[in-house]
Amino acid sequence: MHDRDRIVNILGWGAFAFAATVFFLPVINPDIFWHLSAGKYTLAHLAPPRTDFLSWPLAGAEWVDFEWLPQVVYYLLHHAGGFWPLLLFKAGLLALTMLVFRSVALLYGRARALPLVLPFFAAAIITNSDLRPENFTLLFFTITLYYLEKSRLSALPGGYRFQAAVFAFFALWANLHAGYLYGLALTGLYAGGEFFKEELPFIYKKGPFVRPARSLAYLKLFFIGLVASLVNPYGWKIYSVISNHQRFLNTLQQYIQEWNTFDLTNAYQWPYVLALAGVMGSFAYFLLRRRYVVYTHFACLIYFLWASANHARHIPFFIIVGLAFTLALPWGELPQRRLKRGAVFGAAALWLLVNAWFYSGFIWSQYTGKPELFKWGSQGLADFLRANKKELSGLRLYNPWGWGGWLGWELAPDYKVFIDGRYLFHDKISEVAEARNSSQNWREMIGKYGFDLMLITLDEPKVPVRQKLADGRGAISWRPSYLFYLPRSEWAVVYWDYSVAALVRRSSVPAGWLAKREFLYLRPEDSLSLVAPLLAGELPLSGIRRDMLTYLKSRPPAGEFSPAADIISFMGGLEKLCAQKGARCRR
Repeated sequence: MHDRDRIVNILGWGAFAFAATVFFLPVINPDIFWHLSAGKYTLAHLAPPRTDFLSWPLAGAEWVDFEWLPQVVYYLLHHAGGFWPLLLFKAGLLALTMLVFRSVALLYGRARALPLVLPFFAAAIITNSDLRPENFTLLFFTITLYYLEKSRLSALPGGYRFQAAVFAFFALWANLHAGYLYGLALTGLYAGGEFFKEELPFIYKKGPFVRPARSLAYLKLFFIGLVASLVNPYGWKIYSVISNHQRFLNTLQQYIQEWNTFDLTNAYQWPYVLALAGVMGSFAYFLLRRRYVVYTHFACLIYFLWASANHARHIPFFIIVGLAFTLALPWGELPQRRLKRGAVFGAAALWLLVNAWFYSGFIWSQYTGKPELFKWGSQGLADFLRANKKELSGLRLYNPWGWGGWLGWELAPDYKVFIDGRYLFHDKISEVAEARNSSQNWREMIGKYGFDLMLITLDEPKVPVRQKLADGRGAISWRPSYLFYLPRSEWAVVYWDYSVAALVRRSSVPAGWLAKREFLYLRPEDSLSLVAPLLAGELPLSGIRRDMLTYLKSRPPAGEFSPAADIISFMGGLEKLCAQKGARCRR
C-alpha cells in the first residue's frame, strides 16, 4: 500500500468513526414498549401473538405482528440490561449499514471520497436512526444494493445455492420488517432497467427484439424473494398490513410526521435537500451533457425520489441509492481542469466544517448521558395505577395515543389500553387527534366509548373564564381545558403530576375510596384560580391544605423542582396571603 493510499484509508476510517456518532442518540420511539410487550408474549407462548392482548376495544381481534422477530431480540436485550443494550444494538445495526455502504463505494474505486461522503451519509439517514425494526431494513436494503451492483459490474451468480441464499435472505427479512418490499422493488427496478437496456436497439428500431437474459435473471430473483416473503407465521396475511397502511395513508400523512412529505423547516431533513440537489444535478449533467446513463440507476432514482418526496420515512432509501449511484458516475472521464490544490483542499475543508457544524448543533447536542429519552410515561402514574388496580383496572380506560405502548408494557395484564402505535388503531388516529380541538369533540368521543378512567396529558391550551366573586368583584382566570369536557359533577381528579392527570368517573368507583383520593381544590394546571376565591372567603384554606397532605402522602417531595415541592411552596404562599390585613380567608 502506497503512503497516499494509507493516508486515505486512515482518513476513511476516521470519517467512519466520526459518522457513527449519529447512531448513539438516545431512544425516543414510544413504540418500543409495545414491541417489548409483544416480544415477551412471543417467548412466553413460543409463538408470536395472533390476536390483540393489550387493548380493551380490540381484545381478541386478529393481529398480524409482522415485526415479531426483532421484538424477541428487543425483549431479550432489555431483559438483560435495560435500554443500554438496546441503544448499542441499534447503533451496531446502523454502523453495519454504513459499513456495507462503504463496500458499495469501494466497488467503484471511490476510497478517496469516503472521508467526505460517510459523515454526510450518516447525517442524511438520521431520520430513520431511532430504535425501530426498520433498522434491519436499512441494513438488508444496503446489502441488496451491494450484491445487485456487484452483479451489474461483473456477472450475476447462478445456481441453486445462490437462489437458496436469496430465498433465505428475503424470508428472514420478511420476519424482521415489512421493508423487504423495498428490496423487492429494488430488484424489480434492476430487472426493468436491464430489460430496457437489452431491448434498446429494438426500441429505436435499430435491431430485432432480443430474448431477455440478464433482466430475466433479476426478475427471477424478484419472484424468489416474493415467494420467500410468505415464509412467516402469518403467510399471505402480512400483505393485509400493507393494505391497511395504504387504506389509511392520508390519515398517516396528516398526523404522523414520518409519513408526511419532507419538511424544509425540519433541520434533520436538510441533508436530504442537499442530497436531492447534488444527486439529481449530477445525473442531469451526465445525461444531458455527457450522454451517459445507467438505466437501472435511472429507474431506481426516479422511484425512490418519488417515494422520498411523498413520505419522509423513505428518505434514507433515496440517500443510499442516490449517493451510491452518484459515486458510480464516470467522474474520471470529465475533461481535466487545472485546479489549484489549495482550492480543492479548501472546498473539502469547508464541506467537513459544514458537517461538523451540523453534528455539533443537531446531533451531539442531543446526547443526554441516558440511553432513552421519553415524554410518553410517568412512573408516578404507573405506581398509582398499580396501587389502586382493585378499583381501577377493570374500568374502560382512555389514554393518549403515544402513551399506549408504555402503559401496556408497565401495567399489563391488569390494565388494558385504549390505543397505541400499532396499525390496528389507524382508524382511531384522526378521532383521537381531533378530540383535542374542542370540548364538544371530547364529549362525543367519551360518550361513544363510555370511558370511566381518563388519562390526559397536560399540554392542552387554557381557556379564559370570568369568575364572579362573593364580594361582587370579577376576575379573569385561565382554566385548563379538561374542566369543560370532564366536569367536576361527573369526574374526579385522583392523580396528577407535571405531564399527566388521571380522572375517574364518580359513579364507577366506591365513594369511600374516592373520598380519600380526590383532589377537590389542587387540581392540575388550575392552582392560580384558587387565589382570588380564597382571599374573598369562598374557599376554605383547610380544604386546600387537606389536598396538599393527600398529594404528599402518595408523592413526597423528590427534589427542589418536584410537584410536591411546588405544592408545599404554593401552600406557604397562600398562608402568607391569608395572614395579610383585609384577607377574608376561611380557615
